Amino acid sequence: MLKLTEASLDWALNHIERFGNTNIFPVPFEFEVIRHVWETELKPFLLKEDILNWQTRPHRRCLTPKHRYGFRIATQLDPLDAIIFTALVGEIGNDIEASRIPVSKKIAFSNRFKQANDGQMYNPKYNYPAFLAHCSTLSESKAYKYVVLADIADFFPRIYSHPLENALTDCTTKSEHVSATKKLLKSWNFTISVGIPVGPQISMVLAELVLDDVDKGLVDEGTRFCRYVDDFRIFCKDEVEAHEKLALLARILYENHALTLQQHKTFILPKKLFKERYLRSEKVHELESLTGKLRELLNAIGIEDPYEQVIYEDLNEDQQKQIDELNLVEILREQINRYEIDIPLTRFVLRRLSQFDDIEGLELVLKNIDALYPVFTDVIRYIQELRALDASRRQHVGKALLSFLEKSLVGHLDFHRLWIFNTFSKNREWDNEGTFAAMYHEYPDSFSRRELILALGIADRIDKITITYVGRSE
Repeated sequence: MLKLTEASLDWALNHIERFGNTNIFPVPFEFEVIRHVWETELKPFLLKEDILNWQTRPHRRCLTPKHRYGFRIATQLDPLDAIIFTALVGEIGNDIEASRIPVSKKIAFSNRFKQANDGQMYNPKYNYPAFLAHCSTLSESKAYKYVVLADIADFFPRIYSHPLENALTDCTTKSEHVSATKKLLKSWNFTISVGIPVGPQISMVLAELVLDDVDKGLVDEGTRFCRYVDDFRIFCKDEVEAHEKLALLARILYENHALTLQQHKTFILPKKLFKERYLRSEKVHELESLTGKLRELLNAIGIEDPYEQVIYEDLNEDQQKQIDELNLVEILREQINRYEIDIPLTRFVLRRLSQFDDIEGLELVLKNIDALYPVFTDVIRYIQELRALDASRRQHVGKALLSFLEKSLVGHLDFHRLWIFNTFSKNREWDNEGTFAAMYHEYPDSFSRRELILALGIADRIDKITITYVGRSE
């Protein structure tokens, strides 16, 4: 029998409320209901459950963009399953982290588990900018003249359960947690012994454990490299060594996990060319500079959470001036005018514009949504979180969002429609509710219909449609 602790369940819900039940989909409204009955009903129920016998509920999957021309299948778990999965793996998260190559080695920069009561799951010091910065440092060394860039093909869907189970067994003495995790994954994969769900943040803990033996295998062979998730950068003294290390990586991946490398994203480049084409050191420094300035500003204001909303009008004149000097809108405009945007930098800017309730970038994103296709969800989050818009402006924005369905690149995916319609399911301020009933019949996918039903309910117009069938996931 395996019962989860109260602390782990509380942490799991705190994490989902703060960071979402995935890093891809909007947070379902059900979590507000869960919080309302958490102490009185739901947590006592979950505390009594034997997780080894937990029966998972229907989940949702759809095609989502990975970048402008790439896609992946993402999963949104049932809310209760999301809490159970997060709490379960969270209870062995420290064991998993302790078994990985230490952070002091500066090899794996992704998803370093560091639990905090407020729901924090990962150490914020180890992230993609830190990975790029370390690549920049290594590229300055005269010892390396060539760089291998390698990316695993279809990593998450091709993770086999047996190596994962073996790695879990080796890193923790909590055998029941291993068994329960194995059962959950099989239930979501329809008993197929391959793949972990893309979307839940806690999945990344398992993915990192899978790759840890690859990291250690490369280290044992004297390889100088660093990694962010499935993106490897290997630094070599000459071209011969580069070919040898690439072959070594390919062999370890295949022999240990039956994984292969993406041909179109795997290269051997002279260091100079690597720096010019892929490191984009000027963008690394720009992002680092922006991040540093923001951190200093927030610390001066007395805000510890880097994502906490800031009331611009409450700041003094000097603090407002510092925010203005970040030139966020101009950076966004510069990215839009590029052939391809710098995705991490653009996401940073959109999140900061939202944090500061800066509406100056609003028309810019609405008029250039196709250029911002790779960060569409960040655009929607920015729009949804703006507080300074009056009723008339919100109606204008609502109309613009609905126009994307027919007049932009984003309208063809269920996933994008989900995010657009989700805006109208929040409240009635975005107006345009007279179109929802017709759209319910125009877009039959479960993602669109769920959000449209919620939007019609908010607008008190649910009687305008006849729901003949609602799938289990709705």
